[in-house]
Amino acid sequence: MAAPAVAIVGMAALRRDIKRLTDDQQSALYAGIKAAGKSAAEPVAALTRASLPMGGTGTLAGDVRTSGTKTGAAVRMGRASIAYAGWVEFGGNRPDGSSREYRPGGRYLFPAAKSLAMTSGDLYSRAIGEVLNSDRVWTNTTSEGEQVHD
Repeated sequence: MAAPAVAIVGMAALRRDIKRLTDDQQSALYAGIKAAGKSAAEPVAALTRASLPMGGTGTLAGDVRTSGTKTGAAVRMGRASIAYAGWVEFGGNRPDGSSREYRPGGRYLFPAAKSLAMTSGDLYSRAIGEVLNSDRVWTNTTSEGEQVHD
């Protein structure tokens, strides 16, 4: 059998890097993806905080938080101790008899997410590009062919 006429230098190292990066949930790749998601979600959280009514203690605005995950990001508000978050966002009837017009599209978080979708997508895309182009993730960090290891 004839030897291959074309060989890709660095392909074995690339396959090792991809396996190492995707097998290790604590790798620089996953950490970078989580950070990218969190930074892309922050403008939505900031707009939500700014638009929430500050009547009372401002507890709900102070509870708007972001988190990055290996598959994206989330903006959350409310928790067990702030059970009224859904009612503030969407409205409806509460057990105590109070009511608020129901808005299926939300009032604060959902409109902020909708208005900033393109901005967040651009931020996420740019941040992911930076992660993939960084020396933190790859073992072959040179463009000099003779220096590439396999």
